[in-house]
Amino acid sequence: MTDQQIRMRRAGWGIIATGALFTAAAVVPALHVVAVLFLQIAHWPFGTVPGDFAVPVPLLLVIGGGLTASLGGLLVGAATHVVPLSAEAADKVVKYAAWSWFVIDSTGSVLVGAPFNAVLNLAFLGLILWSSRPTQQEAQVPA
Repeated sequence: MTDQQIRMRRAGWGIIATGALFTAAAVVPALHVVAVLFLQIAHWPFGTVPGDFAVPVPLLLVIGGGLTASLGGLLVGAATHVVPLSAEAADKVVKYAAWSWFVIDSTGSVLVGAPFNAVLNLAFLGLILWSSRPTQQEAQVPA
């Protein structure tokens, strides 16, 4: 394994863990203090986020929008730079991202009382998995 692969895997798992921590901070009352601390740091001016876990909706929307857009960026980047090298490798990379997002986001949604979001997530998951799947002809092209 190359140094680049090691760095990319560590960074990827770190980002996945951060997403899981945010989800846990939302669904586990004992961790609400972590979420409030993050929101206090992220929201300007400092100290304007209520301590009762009332979340500034615009901040959550921009965070969610950025993370959603990053899934799209991953698809575009994999299609542009990885598929020409290996259609199967691109599919595998996209599946890691799609499933880690889907499981954490949907599980968290159910646990905070918004189960229909998990149903809505199925549309994005289906689109991501369908679009990244190589055709039989593409899978046979040597890398």
